[in-house]
Amino acid sequence: MVLCFGDVCGMVRVEKRIKVHREGKVFEVTALFDTGSRRSYFSKEFAEKLGFEPYREPKDVPLAVKGKTAKLIGDTVVYIEVDGWLLPEREVIGVVEDLRIDAIIGLNIMESYGIYIEEDELKFREKPPTSTII
Repeated sequence: MVLCFGDVCGMVRVEKRIKVHREGKVFEVTALFDTGSRRSYFSKEFAEKLGFEPYREPKDVPLAVKGKTAKLIGDTVVYIEVDGWLLPEREVIGVVEDLRIDAIIGLNIMESYGIYIEEDELKFREKPPTSTII
């Protein structure tokens, strides 16, 4: 879905099942691919199943709502599989307390691998997806 007001268009979101690979285990989860998110995050509940490194002190992450923040409590390093394609590099994913969905895949991953949304579906600029070094 694209939100447009005049000539200004906003974020696009699509939900999709993905596989998350960590330390020889594979977990399947519903992820929100969100062009309005610069980074990618897992819920605390999902990250507890995977395993994650907690931060000594939580960090505030600004939300799109003025004056609102989320608590970033740690991170985990994983491989992500989308539509049967294992993305070639490990990703550091932040862990957020009280996230309503188990995974948010943001622009840091989508842009790196040429993943985009067209007519409410995920597409890849290249198959297999690769990261590009410029």
